[in-house]
Amino acid sequence: MSSLAGILSIARTAMQAQQVAMQTTSHNIANANVVGYSAQTVRFAANTPETLSYGSIGTGVVVQGITRSRDALLDAQTRAATSDASGSSATSVMLGRVESVLGEPSATGLSSAMDALWNSWSDLASDPSSSVARSAVGARGTALATMFNQSARQLDDVSASARTGLDADVSKVNSLLTRIGQLNPAITSGEADHRSANDLRDERDRALDQLSSLIGSQVVEHSDGSVAVYASGHLLVDRDNVHQLTTAGTSVAAVTIVGDTSPLPNSGGSIGANLDAINTRIPNVMNALDALAGSIVREVNAIHTSGLAYSGTPPVSRAGGNFFTQNGAAGTGDLAQTAHGMSLDASLSNLTNIVASGGTSTGPGDNTVANQLAGLRDAIVTVYDASGAAITSTSLGSFHRQIVTNLGLETSQINDLSTAQDAVVRQSQSRRESVSGVATDEELVNLIKQQQAYAAAARIISVVDEMSKTLLAIGT
Repeated sequence: MSSLAGILSIARTAMQAQQVAMQTTSHNIANANVVGYSAQTVRFAANTPETLSYGSIGTGVVVQGITRSRDALLDAQTRAATSDASGSSATSVMLGRVESVLGEPSATGLSSAMDALWNSWSDLASDPSSSVARSAVGARGTALATMFNQSARQLDDVSASARTGLDADVSKVNSLLTRIGQLNPAITSGEADHRSANDLRDERDRALDQLSSLIGSQVVEHSDGSVAVYASGHLLVDRDNVHQLTTAGTSVAAVTIVGDTSPLPNSGGSIGANLDAINTRIPNVMNALDALAGSIVREVNAIHTSGLAYSGTPPVSRAGGNFFTQNGAAGTGDLAQTAHGMSLDASLSNLTNIVASGGTSTGPGDNTVANQLAGLRDAIVTVYDASGAAITSTSLGSFHRQIVTNLGLETSQINDLSTAQDAVVRQSQSRRESVSGVATDEELVNLIKQQQAYAAAARIISVVDEMSKTLLAIGT
């Protein structure tokens, strides 16, 4: 085909190829700021040459395909980092809410309420017969119990919020899994006969990125272009086969695959963080708060019931009753949810039932019990958990400070971890962007090259036209 027609054919294929290249470059520039878009590149190849007696002669150019700039390893690294950072961020937010519940250090926190109660007993010890001092003791006891109640309810609210977040995240995961299951066959079909489905692949990668922030996932690509998605070793998507997730459990939350009661272990992302909050972190703080409330109830009641209350003229003594009630019933042992149900004993609506005198006292002027109760501020006591197992021996104030300190350290550590993991995500995204992102300056340079190549191919056609006229003129 060594002829003017052959030259025209080469020019035509060149113009067609450069049109494809310019359209692809324009597509890149148009999507430069679209999150998750991968720059596309046209792959050219020399057309099959024509063999003549004197050798081979080229026949132009063909477009072999349009490829995405993507690195599977960078994708996997970025998604793993995103999962970790998302989990740490969710945990950091949750611990911040728990810290605000305890509200320490504060002039209106539990520590101040405990000090106010011990101070009121000290004031009563100074004047055991004072009805004003007794009233203050009752008011301070009520205030402390109310603060425990409020803190417990607020922790319940934080836990409920985490559960709501868990349900919402699972719903988002299911939507993403469904979309990935739809995109898999669309990509497989779109890439048949060596075609490309780059934009569909970008959409699927965006869905996989979002999925990684919600739950730790692993992606395996099949030879046909579809992917399988796993979480904690459990298959969630394989081609167009999708397994939906659901939440389960009440006191202990879990995420399971629909139709399978086995919980997904070691879930990552925000789902893993919410599960950790519901099942571990918030219960740990609640258990410590219950242990503190239960210890106060037990220690105060033990001393209060050892004394004598007086009323009437002349004063008549009677055995002291409980100062606090827990869970709606008077008791001296630690019970679960003491912080929720702690209250001033109903009998203390009669102020004469507030005990200041010791059991061996001969009159209401004795302050033995009031002094002992005031001394609980610094007394070393044994703190028990809900099952009755000893946790530690320390003062009540020290145990409260330990709760606050431990929470503060936990929050500080997770905040530091979250900051570090955010940096890792930014670095991973930057590396991935350097491979798959659109560099508009480079695209503009490419566009100029493609324009020049197109113009050159058009010039070839003009030259062939002139040559054809010359031949026709010779023929005439």
